Amino acid sequence: MTVGLAPGGETMTEPDHSRLRSLALLTCALVALATAAGAAPAAAQQTTVVRTIQDRDRDNRLEPAPGEPYVVRPELGQATPGREQRRQSRVFFGQFTDMHVVDEESPLRVEFLDRFGPPFTSAYRPHEGVTPQVLNEMAAQIRNTTSPATRRRLELVMTTGDNTDNTQRNETRWMIDVMDGGTQVNPNSGVEGSCGTTPDGKLYDGVRGGNEYYEPDSSATPGADNEDGPGYSPDQAENQREAQRSNAVRDFPGLFESMNRPFRATGLGLPWYGIFGNHDALVQGNQPRNPALEAVATGCVKVNRLSPGTESTVRGLAGSGARPEELPGLDAVSAELIRAAADPQGFGGTAVVVPPDPQRKPLRKSEYIQEHFNTRGTPAGHGFTAENVATGQGNYAFRPKPGVRFLVLDSVAEAGGPNGNIDEGQFQWIHRQLVEAEAAREVVMAFAHHSLRTMDMPPVSPFGVGDQGGDYDPQVHYGEKASGEPTPRPCVLTDPATPPTPDETLRCLFLRHRSVVGFVVGHEHLNRVAPNERRPGTGPAEGGFWELTTAAHIDWPQQSRTLDLVDNADGNLSIFATMIDHSAPPNPGGAPAPAGGQGAAGQSPQRLASISRELSYNDPDAGNGEDGRADARGGRDDRNVELVVRNPYGGG
Repeated sequence: MTVGLAPGGETMTEPDHSRLRSLALLTCALVALATAAGAAPAAAQQTTVVRTIQDRDRDNRLEPAPGEPYVVRPELGQATPGREQRRQSRVFFGQFTDMHVVDEESPLRVEFLDRFGPPFTSAYRPHEGVTPQVLNEMAAQIRNTTSPATRRRLELVMTTGDNTDNTQRNETRWMIDVMDGGTQVNPNSGVEGSCGTTPDGKLYDGVRGGNEYYEPDSSATPGADNEDGPGYSPDQAENQREAQRSNAVRDFPGLFESMNRPFRATGLGLPWYGIFGNHDALVQGNQPRNPALEAVATGCVKVNRLSPGTESTVRGLAGSGARPEELPGLDAVSAELIRAAADPQGFGGTAVVVPPDPQRKPLRKSEYIQEHFNTRGTPAGHGFTAENVATGQGNYAFRPKPGVRFLVLDSVAEAGGPNGNIDEGQFQWIHRQLVEAEAAREVVMAFAHHSLRTMDMPPVSPFGVGDQGGDYDPQVHYGEKASGEPTPRPCVLTDPATPPTPDETLRCLFLRHRSVVGFVVGHEHLNRVAPNERRPGTGPAEGGFWELTTAAHIDWPQQSRTLDLVDNADGNLSIFATMIDHSAPPNPGGAPAPAGGQGAAGQSPQRLASISRELSYNDPDAGNGEDGRADARGGRDDRNVELVVRNPYGGG
């Protein structure tokens, strides 16, 4: 691999002033044309090639940091000299993933599990209620992005799943409305005055403080904080003592009220496409929905502590180190939520009465798809079709540009569990699509929520059958290996026309179809780029496909990607993958204060998104590269990269 190339592919030395003057003249001409046509000119947005965001001085606050030039990765193709003058963009698009737009006040949430540790550490985040504003600022940032490699404007955006957190109707509507823009979005939930609640004028009715959660409005004297839970204090020494983290979660008074106020959504102003993640189809991303869980979600009983018996069960599950599908009794928590809704005084734990909301209904897969047809944006349905509504399956294909086919997969394991798989019927459909693409000499970019290594859920789970719909076929295909297998399954690269075998993996199917050059995914909440050689050791001689896993909006570093597929006109293609930070500033600022570092939250979506990024970096469960944790940003060769891959149809 090669490091140190500038956006246009040149070695980074002194600026080429003649080239800059030419670009300036071209920009002026384009602005003049746009103005003459009646269009409002839009400024190009900044990418991480120009500037990044990091904690440069280890003070738990974020600052602007130097940009990162592209790393050239030639593992699957030849990076020939002069390609920067020859290359032509085939399609330039963005990827949003793991937005987790969340109704943080819902009775169906399970924040009380977070304190038990893995695998429950994503049950609560101090900033989770700011997800609509983060999405708004990501849309505002990316809508006018130009490719640092080709200077082309962004053409469309793919969302690779977990767009919502708990498959609720209100979360789905917030997500669609923010993506579409041009409307007022009210991210609050709960109808005050119902279930005997007394209207108190306050918007927020979720968890806070109590020596268990984050309390943004006030914290006790540092070192004696009995309001924030372990790891959520503004005092670093206290967090190190209680949670073994060197973070500091400063106070933002009024945050919980501010994040629930309506705001006008900016919107993408671009075509965007939906893709299923496990959180879009399963309750909390794990359990099939059913009428009893729907009653919990739309009811008024919010559990804040489990019964001693269920707590003991959960503590044993958390300490077992087993995978979710290996955990008998995993549904004990949802069973307790159902009992509490029926008998809040006698179920054995503790609960509070909260304002209920019928819009918290968990959606069936067909209902989730149908919501995408109620839109101000384009295209209608956002990729989903009438057939998807009828079947409850989310796979579809389309051609964004001549010679390019996008293949969207539904990797949800309908029987339950956080990881994914591909059912037999869809696997055969993928094969047929690739045969058609190759007959038409189309290059294929494939998309799913789950990565190859997390597409390993067996066709059974510890949960009961639900009613969310989809395909419950017991014959499934894995990404590269089944759960529990030590290494990926070897590939037998038969003729591409040969129908798939029952044990063929998705990786092997992609490798024997040369049309596939990229597989774009999420789910892991980190940046990772991995080559898949057609045959071990052949590298650029035979090519293969790149898998690009992108970090989440809800967790540090709160980034998206753009991908510019270009033809180098030498028998090779390149995928320029570029990380994008949302438009909020690195540091939200705030009124100076003693050790607490307090600052009023403010109400603008941009400032709230800035606060969210800082809180995500200081979340005690954050993968921020400190205290022995991996950095979800990935390595340099996982971020701004030129991925060279052999053109499946030659050329040059």
